Amino acid sequence: MSMEIDLIRLDRDVARAERAWRAAHGDLVRRGPAPPAADEDGPSAAEARARLENPLDRFRRVSSRTTYLELTGKTPGLGAELGLASPTSPAAPDPTGLAAPLADWVYTLTLERVVWTDRLRLAAAWHAPLVTIDLPEPARMSPHEARLRLLADPTSAGQQIFAEALARGSGAVADAARVLVERRHEAARRLAEEGLRAIEIPCDPPGAAIGAAEALLRQTESVIEPEPAWHAALGRAVGRDAASGWPARLGPRWIEELFRATKLTDGVAIDLGPLPRPLGASSFARALARFGAALSRGGRRGPFALSHAPFDLRQARRAALFGGLVADPVFCARALGLGRGRALDQARATARSLVLSLRLDAATVALVFGADQDGGGHVLLRASRDRSDRFEETTARALGAPIPGALAGVVPALDPGAAVRLAGALLAARDRRSLIERFDEDWFRNPRAAEAIRDEDGARAPAPRASKGDLEAGLGEMMRSLASL
Repeated sequence: MSMEIDLIRLDRDVARAERAWRAAHGDLVRRGPAPPAADEDGPSAAEARARLENPLDRFRRVSSRTTYLELTGKTPGLGAELGLASPTSPAAPDPTGLAAPLADWVYTLTLERVVWTDRLRLAAAWHAPLVTIDLPEPARMSPHEARLRLLADPTSAGQQIFAEALARGSGAVADAARVLVERRHEAARRLAEEGLRAIEIPCDPPGAAIGAAEALLRQTESVIEPEPAWHAALGRAVGRDAASGWPARLGPRWIEELFRATKLTDGVAIDLGPLPRPLGASSFARALARFGAALSRGGRRGPFALSHAPFDLRQARRAALFGGLVADPVFCARALGLGRGRALDQARATARSLVLSLRLDAATVALVFGADQDGGGHVLLRASRDRSDRFEETTARALGAPIPGALAGVVPALDPGAAVRLAGALLAARDRRSLIERFDEDWFRNPRAAEAIRDEDGARAPAPRASKGDLEAGLGEMMRSLASL
């Protein structure tokens, strides 16, 4: 590591770059690139143009190969023009402990800066009017809207119409998703290929997450009810049959009121962003998960790179812990005001929907990181026929019916974040058991539990990587919890 690097300043710049990227990426996914019309001018046109700009271009210092090589004790050598790195003298002592976590962040931000144009192309495909729907008369809509309509439609006939239209009209999305994966892997190869897997999978060894995905698919198979079609399984995952006690509107105030008495959020900046449409119990699970993630982010102290990771296991654990409340019969009784019998029925139904979502995450881990013996790697990097067969085989195992191969990269989004979500969910099952043992079944209403959560989130040390034993114990606790419903 070069002695010339000011690690404290670099840490602040990484934090600023991460916030800028996260805001821009979230806006891009929700709204698309939406470039201004040729004759359009004024504030709205400037805003539209700003959404096309790479948010990391002004943070080149923390999103470049040169900085990454400096942080890791390497500098470009004679092979630099070929994309090679030459080791130099051992890295200088780092009493701050910042160099290694900063290197992970610079690696991640460098990849995101390189593929921003590809993310724009993917978002444009998602939001372009490419899908033709014939109900009640021919109409065109974006794949983004078709997917929302598929999840929102309560009827099997409607779900089938939108599912078939999505499969027919999402070719541009699938192509753009594949190009994004190819470009990201090529950028990683040029930067330092061996670093990517360790960053994306916060487990030791990384293969433990792949094993956990396989074990979860195997052990939860008896929990789900097979559906005749993949879109019916996704409809069940929405949790429309667990509709009692939820507010008519899903907003921050409802979430704030749930925990106000515990002072869980006192002094913590909670940014929930736009909340999902209330389609079913899973929408409230997603909102509570977003709250848990925001609570975890807002409660961190100390240098950014020490307390945050690009694929943040501590944040994923908190998201899963709070998102899982919707499948807790005690929460359904005390927070939603349901009687004991109805609370148990609702928790049971919601748990099934959450298990389906988690099985889809497990399938995504297998598809992104490879879980079979004929070669690993991202399924979108495979040849067309092999890609389609592998995708359909794996999604059929997760849902009971295959998602068409034409939707590989479309539904579900085959993103590497599935590994940290899966690990977070398994560790959260253990966290829940620990909170119940220490603070009783209504821990979510206990100020002492809130204090314990905040103390843990405020720890200055990086979150430890999950071991194989941690994941196995978490899966065991999850299965015991499901069996008790």
